[in-house]
Amino acid sequence: MDATTAGPDARLSLGSATLDDLYPEGDALRASIRTYVILLALAAFIASFGLYEDSVAAIIGAMVVAPLGGAIMAFAGALVTARTRAQVTTFLEVVLGGLMVIAIGFLVSLIIPDPIDLNASLEARTAPGLLDLGVALAAGGAGAYVAARRTGTDALPGVAIAVSLVPPLATVGICLELGRLDDAAGAMLLFLTNFAAIVVVASVVFILTGAKPIAATAAKPYRVRNRLIGAAVLLGLIAVPLAWHGLQTARTAMLASSAAPIVTAWIGDRDLTVVHWSIDGDDVTVLLSGPDAPGSAEGLAEDLAPLFGNPVALRVEYVPTQVFVVTADP
Repeated sequence: MDATTAGPDARLSLGSATLDDLYPEGDALRASIRTYVILLALAAFIASFGLYEDSVAAIIGAMVVAPLGGAIMAFAGALVTARTRAQVTTFLEVVLGGLMVIAIGFLVSLIIPDPIDLNASLEARTAPGLLDLGVALAAGGAGAYVAARRTGTDALPGVAIAVSLVPPLATVGICLELGRLDDAAGAMLLFLTNFAAIVVVASVVFILTGAKPIAATAAKPYRVRNRLIGAAVLLGLIAVPLAWHGLQTARTAMLASSAAPIVTAWIGDRDLTVVHWSIDGDDVTVLLSGPDAPGSAEGLAEDLAPLFGNPVALRVEYVPTQVFVVTADP
């Protein structure tokens, strides 16, 4: 008995019949693949140009256009319902689609002059943290619940805005072309974080709303269990570097807050402005500008060492500023 003949209560709980909408066949499948490729390619171009332009509106537009979230949701549904063939095809959709987005990001970076440094939009996607994981978990749950109560992937645009999928992949391509391998790895970690979080949470939501393995595999529930455990383990492994990065970020913020008055005291009455300063582990960089020369860098390093608890590698850069005061008679 399918959902269309079982009466009005049939769709109150989600079953494999409802999830069938995520897996078109025949002509519908071919049309779906064509739409997927076209929309994902357009989204990749929008995201790449938006990242270079540092345009939040363009990046959000790319998230809405991209169908990648729907493919990941379908993969989660295939895990829950033990559709082996669908697991393979949807996973390939995600992988091949991801590679296409990376390639388009690389291509766009080839034709656009290289920036001096990464702008805020690019840099934000190269250093994921636990907050990104939290957003992905919540967005994955919301997307799965809406997909369960409605049908197919027509309700996913809002979730696409919340969780970042295409922009990190475009950032990977851009950073690879720029030779910034560490930043490319960070952007890829952000995508993998979102992918794993969506799969795990969506699978749980599908199960809670009534999804079950299809009849051909219902006798072997351990297959579903083992695959879900594998997805959860992957998510746990990804969470480790995110937690480490979060701790490092918190430590850096605390050090920066405590070191600011030390730097101010070291400058003293000199006419100097701190243009930029950064902390990377025990390495401190201070960029100063003004008409007065700074004092001894060794003195500042000695003042900072007790705060860090160990010797500090200090780099002070000074850009002299010339001030001219003239008067002219009328």
